[in-house]
Amino acid sequence: MDINHLKEFILLAKYENYLKASQELFIAQSTLSKHMTALENDIGHRLIDRTNKKIELTESGSLFLHYSKQICQNEEELKKHLSLKDVDDIVTINMGASRLMIEYGITELVSQCVKLYPKVRFKITEGSEIELKQAIDQQKLDISFIRELSPAKSNNSFVYMKEQLCAIVKNTHPLANQDEISLEMLKDEQLYLPPDFTVEHQAFLKCCEKEQFYPIISFTAPRMENLLEMVNINEGIALIMEHQARFYLNESYKLIPLKPEIDSYINCKLHHDCPDSKELENFMSIARQYSKN
Repeated sequence: MDINHLKEFILLAKYENYLKASQELFIAQSTLSKHMTALENDIGHRLIDRTNKKIELTESGSLFLHYSKQICQNEEELKKHLSLKDVDDIVTINMGASRLMIEYGITELVSQCVKLYPKVRFKITEGSEIELKQAIDQQKLDISFIRELSPAKSNNSFVYMKEQLCAIVKNTHPLANQDEISLEMLKDEQLYLPPDFTVEHQAFLKCCEKEQFYPIISFTAPRMENLLEMVNINEGIALIMEHQARFYLNESYKLIPLKPEIDSYINCKLHHDCPDSKELENFMSIARQYSKN
């Protein structure tokens, strides 16, 4: 028995007219008539008295109408409860990441997780390391990808990526043919860096202090495109993390390692205050597979 035929029968009984019922159902009168005949054949009883022009239900038809309405109502209630169950099954992962998700393949691994586990939802908080740590302290994040100077060491974290600070110059720059660039070579050079609150900027200053080198930092900006444009226009040198730089570079620029090396780590961390869940474990497993360390 087709439940759609029950709904058509209820509507036909309401209008007592094939034309009106078929118009509301957006089907032909002949199709509606065939469906009613099929319904009668399914239950083995005549439901409609066809001896008169006006649609009238037989005694069996009136009884069937009562139960048809109950069946259709039960179907709607079932769908509603199943829908609510689906909502209850949905798990939201609150994830924090610096504004580098695309460059570091984080959007790709999130997409892969959603494909494998359709009931998982991601709520992303993007920000600087300072902003992410504030969100962690406020227990707003379940998991985070955060740049730090030290590799992750706890059981609930791992190094997603290790990379070095590199010099970016135009191909026409005097240092473009160097295999590596020392701090001394940066003397008198105009340097362009990410903002001073970033891990890489602070790591560079710490290295300079240790080497007693005093850099000329003439421009800072959070967007890599702006740093590279300054290199293009002014012939200065941008200091950018290697993987991030490779994402944006084209044939007009040269990436050169710095000496001494200035390392940082993108650590993936599952925060201790968040509840254990298979969804978080599954995501961590996928993230480890995507790890570029």
